[in-house]
Formats: sequence, C-alpha cells, structure tokens
Amino acid sequence: MRKSLFFLVGLSLLLLISLPITTADAVLEFTIPERVEIALSTSVVDLGTPRGNRQLSYEQINAVRVDYRCNIPSEWEVRIAATDFSNVDRTIPITRLKWRADQGPYREMPPSGSYAVLARKRDYNKESGLKHTKTISYRLDLSGDERGGTYTAPITYTLFVP
Repeated sequence: MRKSLFFLVGLSLLLLISLPITTADAVLEFTIPERVEIALSTSVVDLGTPRGNRQLSYEQINAVRVDYRCNIPSEWEVRIAATDFSNVDRTIPITRLKWRADQGPYREMPPSGSYAVLARKRDYNKESGLKHTKTISYRLDLSGDERGGTYTAPITYTLFVP
C-alpha cells in the first residue's frame, strides 16, 4: 500500500513537471479626471431687516453654503472678494461688511479689488477627503448717514489652483 502511494505521488509529480505551463500578464489602467469644483447654495443673499435706530445693523447667519472640491495635488485655496455696495450713484464701502466661516469670528471684508482666504488645502488632513463645505454668515454695520434705497454688492468665491 505504501509503495503504491509513493508510486502515485511520484507519477503525479512527473506528470505535473512534464506539462507545459504558461502565463500571461495584463496591466490594468485607469485615469481619474482632474476635478476642480465650487458651488454656492444660493445666488442671492438678503441681509434681512435692519436692527437699531440711529446706527443700522444687519446680520444673516448661515447665509450661504460654499461647497468645493479639488483633487489636484497643488496648494489650492478658496478666496472671497467683493466690490462696494452700490445704489445708482451712491456707494457704501464693502469694508463695512463682515463675514465669518462656520462659527468662527467675524472678519472684515477686504477692500474692493482684494481678497481674503476662506480655506486652503493645508487646512485639511488626508483623512478629511477631497470635498469640503463652509457656511458663511454676514454682518453689516452702517454709520447712520447713508441714504435710503436698495444696495447690492457682488461677492465672488474663487477656488484658485496654481
């Protein structure tokens, strides 16, 4: 019995060694497209009704949500910029507007033609993923000597990738 077992094992090995074995390799490849995206939850923000009597003040909490994504390995940043408030031939400096991201402190809006940085790639770790969101609140304090009327100011959010 033992001899026949050795014989069968030996014969099996001989057959395996004598069979031609071939292999073929393939390389799998795919490309992930570069994605640079920024979106706002609204295109118009109404600062609401004024508070105060002599010096008017406006505040809109969680006025706009900014969603952004960048999968390019670069030091990107999200910038916020605005121009002065205007009403026909009258203006109010945009620097009177304050803004904050999430629940952070209010910051002054930079002068017309300049920008502030809302977020940077280095603000996030690798585990936080590629898609991010900030919620922006606005506060406007007036001096009390402004003329009546509706004032508007465009605010631009830019995802800058060098």
